[in-house]
Amino acid sequence: MSTDALISHVLAMLPDSQHSQALWSGCGHIYKFTYQNEALVAKVAAVPEQLTHRHITQSQHSLRRKYRSYRKELNFYRQTARHYVHACSLPELKALAQQDDVFISVFTDFESQGYHNVSKADSEQVELMLKWLARFHAVGLVSAALTDMDLQGNYWHLNTRPDEYARMASGQLKQYASEIDHQLNQCAFQTCIHGDAKLANFAFSDKEALGYDFQHIGKGIGISDVMLLLTSLYSDPQLEMRAQTCLDQYFEFLSKALSTHWSETKIKALEQSWRLLWPFVWADFQRFLLGWKPDHQKLTSYMLRQSELCLKQLGESPC
Repeated sequence: MSTDALISHVLAMLPDSQHSQALWSGCGHIYKFTYQNEALVAKVAAVPEQLTHRHITQSQHSLRRKYRSYRKELNFYRQTARHYVHACSLPELKALAQQDDVFISVFTDFESQGYHNVSKADSEQVELMLKWLARFHAVGLVSAALTDMDLQGNYWHLNTRPDEYARMASGQLKQYASEIDHQLNQCAFQTCIHGDAKLANFAFSDKEALGYDFQHIGKGIGISDVMLLLTSLYSDPQLEMRAQTCLDQYFEFLSKALSTHWSETKIKALEQSWRLLWPFVWADFQRFLLGWKPDHQKLTSYMLRQSELCLKQLGESPC
């Protein structure tokens, strides 16, 4: 299959909104089609002059952030994804291209490979996602080439959200935002995180999860992915009941994934370090939500309690 011919075929389909799914805030479309008797999916992304999102302040910074996210995803599939395919399932890449400011990626349709999306995950599927994240993070932890990334992962970190920070009401969380960010960035155990690990970015077969949508990949600590995943799975009462169990399961999977590369002592040191930062990843995400949409349903009592624990630790130690 010629990749140039495939990209040309995708471009010839544009625009075909009848057979496509719109991307976030007017940034393009996803097309499902058949090419040479193979079921394929094309993601065609371009950042418009105006983002159609009511909770995002239109600014050159927000436009650049979105543009960088599509470039990051393209670079991940072009340069890095091959390091992960032995450890966790990813979309099967067929072609990549960037034409001017348009980003094009073409994959085998994972539904033709037995994977499917779900609107609500059962306990087995939650475990499959936690296992996927643990294996993904383990690859970054044992590979210096992957952890030495210049770009920070996730879409809510402080440096990438100055507009939202400025809109925050005054208070302790705003006061300590830089210190929370510093604690997360200075953790000795950094890896490559997915950055947008929510239920909508996973598909499932009977035996495993497949992760996709790598716009916010970059350097960070693994439990930030776990935190975001839980916010996409559970309401407030469920978080209270399930969060600790999920965190324990994640560390079990991570320990197993690292066991052939690291000593038991080093694995325990990582787990201790990241568990201490569990309240910090919640506080960091709360800081973003308060500046973005302060009545967001993800602002749960569990999140508020974790943020209070974080602020208490910072208040008891010199910054």
